[in-house]
Amino acid sequence: MAADDVALAPGPSRAHHPEGTLELVYITVLISLGVLAMFLLHVLGSLRRGSSHKLLHAVVLGTYTLSYSLVSYTLGLMQESQYYFHEFAVWAVCLLMLLGGTDNLMACRLDDVDNWKSFHVKHLFKGVVVVIILVLYGGDVPEFQKPLWAILVVNVLQSCVRIKSMRMASKSNLLSENVKPIVDHMKLDRNNTEYDPVTMKGYKYIVSGEHVEKNNGEQPGKITTVDQIWGCKGSLLSSKSERGMKLKDICLSMALSKMLNRRFAGFELAEVKANRQKTHNFVFDGLLLAGDKKDKYERAFRVIEVELGFVYDLYYTRYPFLYQKIRHLALCLPVAMVSFCSWLTYELYKKHKKDADDIPMTATLCLMAVVTFLEALQLYLHMASDWFKVALIRGYVTRRDDVVKTGHCVHMIIGLLLGLKALRPWENKLGQYSLLDKYDSRRYTSSCVHYMTLFLVDRARKGRKRGNPVKLSKQVKEAVIGSLVSSKGHLRDGASSLEKHGVDEKLSWACKLPTVAETILVWHVATTMCKHECDDASALAEVPDSNVVDTASSLSQYCAYLVAFAPDLLPGHSFDSASILDKSIEDARRLLDFKGTRSTMEQKCAKLKSIANSSNLDIVVVQGALLASQLTEEIRNKKPQWEFLSDFWAEMMLYVAPCDDAQARAHLEALARGGEFITHLWALLTHAGVLKPAPTGSEAV
Repeated sequence: MAADDVALAPGPSRAHHPEGTLELVYITVLISLGVLAMFLLHVLGSLRRGSSHKLLHAVVLGTYTLSYSLVSYTLGLMQESQYYFHEFAVWAVCLLMLLGGTDNLMACRLDDVDNWKSFHVKHLFKGVVVVIILVLYGGDVPEFQKPLWAILVVNVLQSCVRIKSMRMASKSNLLSENVKPIVDHMKLDRNNTEYDPVTMKGYKYIVSGEHVEKNNGEQPGKITTVDQIWGCKGSLLSSKSERGMKLKDICLSMALSKMLNRRFAGFELAEVKANRQKTHNFVFDGLLLAGDKKDKYERAFRVIEVELGFVYDLYYTRYPFLYQKIRHLALCLPVAMVSFCSWLTYELYKKHKKDADDIPMTATLCLMAVVTFLEALQLYLHMASDWFKVALIRGYVTRRDDVVKTGHCVHMIIGLLLGLKALRPWENKLGQYSLLDKYDSRRYTSSCVHYMTLFLVDRARKGRKRGNPVKLSKQVKEAVIGSLVSSKGHLRDGASSLEKHGVDEKLSWACKLPTVAETILVWHVATTMCKHECDDASALAEVPDSNVVDTASSLSQYCAYLVAFAPDLLPGHSFDSASILDKSIEDARRLLDFKGTRSTMEQKCAKLKSIANSSNLDIVVVQGALLASQLTEEIRNKKPQWEFLSDFWAEMMLYVAPCDDAQARAHLEALARGGEFITHLWALLTHAGVLKPAPTGSEAV
């Protein structure tokens, strides 16, 4: 045998060569990084829609972005290496599984969805390389061949589903294939005049089935609607039980998510145009009043929360394609992957028992055990997902007689599956920002990272430092929804609160500023100063109910947070909002310059008040100080003062929530960052028929 042939032959002899050992260790480290990346995408990828933590999102985005480079480089080394061992084929398949992604993380950004063809080409190339490795090296260990090829086939199918899912959610296909059947169905429902928002009679919002049959633009066949779900007499969906109502609400959330998808696609909402009163009553007489007496608004927020989870899934996960296109096989792929990974792990374990000193085999066994665990976790998340629950409920409603005939056992299994707990769709917190606290903040670390990454990481702007997010309290929800109920859907920019408390004559000027951003910042500065006075008055027994103070203060800082960090979610152009805040920060730095000494909030408030009393400057922070003084004069007692501020901010929160369809895409992007409270209000107002923002600032005069 020639020397060259010996050098290329597989076997342990060359692996003991120092250079070979170093190369094997290097490749092993790269494979370990690949498995770590898979772990991060499986675990953190499922958590990202429920958290706004920047580090979590940075890790997920970095892992997602670098996975292609990692796989390409490692596969190249494996092909070029002469010092390989038998488990390389196993590692190659694990790397391809990394590229296949997870069901709960199809894409990190909306731009990735629109670039689905690029993903298709990249994955096709990597798949061919892995097939070559399996053909060349897989025969070295015959007992691994069958499970390896089985895993490869399932992974290819999962990748195809991912590509199809991205294509389905892309701009070019969202209109025709995903939304148009629903548009046609809702147009046919215009003549339906009998309805009841409590029993959902007459509300033919589509839950599922719109893709099953298309009759040349006519009503799709075999669809399941909300009123059919509510009309089901099965014990699992009994309206008398809390679980039954929650399961019905999951289906309602699915139907409502398709209403938002039509807005994203640019279609009009036919049901709103044909009968606005019907959609209005659905929210005000049904969704908001049909909850528990103790937590009467919690049901509405729960329905919206799950609904936005469905919207997120359409654009960022594979679940929609699985349950709309291949719903009968949706569970087969994750079950098959867990089964085949377990099979391969078992084969590795048997081989490892024969040679316990084989370090590469030990490493491969450990890595494969981790992969099997991750796939099992993926299977659980799949079965606990709301998509799986909707599929079970739909089957239960359409085939209830068959379920009853099969006996109590099948009924119990369905009940257990419906009881699986999923992760919460969002973190239920409000972002916070205080202009008077943070105007002089400087973030040197962010600036250094900005330059070190050659401007890839955005530089932190001066005076923009986030405060710690606060929990979205029950009191805040009740204040906002209470304001919505009292308004009956006619939103105003705080004027109703002024009239209610009899201060409209003196303070109405602060609601007539040119832009929403200016109005928010002026009232935010005033609220901050009143909060400082309230803290100082704690010893004078003038402090009102702390819940009222916390509600007004948290909503004030949340609205300021939106101006600072999410201006595209507010009415008006985001550039104008950012510019107004930049100018306000610069004005605060100039007016509140204490010559390098550390200033207290008391000093800041005192200086702003003196400036406001001695001049009539057209500056946001000064206008805020003037408003704070007028508030103290008009409402001298702290309790009614904070009741007014709580009412004002609840009303303002609703006023800024609606947006045009062109701005709706910003809410989609916000969902991928952990979600925002304003998105929940925007969705709720959409279902109430409030589709456009009211005139802002001077336009309302």
